[in-house]
Amino acid sequence: MMELLSLDDFKDTKIDPNWGPFDYLLHVLHVDQQKMLKSQNAPPPPQTLCKQDHTGFRLRSKFNNSVGLKRKRNLKAVEEEDDGYGDRVAPKLKPKRSKKQEKSVCPIPPPDLPPLFRQLIVEEMGGRGLVLVIQKTIFFSDINPTASRFSIPFSQVKTHDFLNGAEAKELDDKNSMQVWLLDPSMRGTSITLNKWVMRSSSLYVLTNTWNPLVKNNQLKKGDMVQLWSFRVNSLLCFALVKL
Repeated sequence: MMELLSLDDFKDTKIDPNWGPFDYLLHVLHVDQQKMLKSQNAPPPPQTLCKQDHTGFRLRSKFNNSVGLKRKRNLKAVEEEDDGYGDRVAPKLKPKRSKKQEKSVCPIPPPDLPPLFRQLIVEEMGGRGLVLVIQKTIFFSDINPTASRFSIPFSQVKTHDFLNGAEAKELDDKNSMQVWLLDPSMRGTSITLNKWVMRSSSLYVLTNTWNPLVKNNQLKKGDMVQLWSFRVNSLLCFALVKL
């Protein structure tokens, strides 16, 4: 069970007059993790903060949230191939091609991050290691307020290399992670990353603050989006791009 923070947990805090709202939020997350690690007799992770910019991403920290989260859901409620209404489309068989046809087909170039996002992430935030995690269509289950989550099915994930070994183990142990997300309007927010293992499939999910993000960016069923990962001083971050 997660233990709530008290005033005593912040007695050693030194307030920087240059801190903004995201700096205070990040410090609370850091204190929470320190308290959790102390209870496990483990040394606290290092933390460095600097002044934020308009995106809230001028933050330098290393943290995760090890709050256990066990959720069992029916596969039809979370699989994105089913839109929540049973309108699954049967896969079409690809016609066989001759070797000559295969050689003549020009390769499709990989998608690239929009220039404004790249400039913000690379030049202003100092982000590195951009990886396209998934490109998918928004289904009703992604914008359903009662579900409050964005699903990332393993069957559609481009690569799982966006996670390092420690992060992958954290999710495998059914623990959630608190990460930073740059939304389609290029505003920064904190969001929770989980891994759900189903009987016949598995998926990553972004939860907790997903509903406000949907509302603020007017996401709707049928929108095509990309989810990119990157790192700022080893901190895992994401960028959600609306195409």
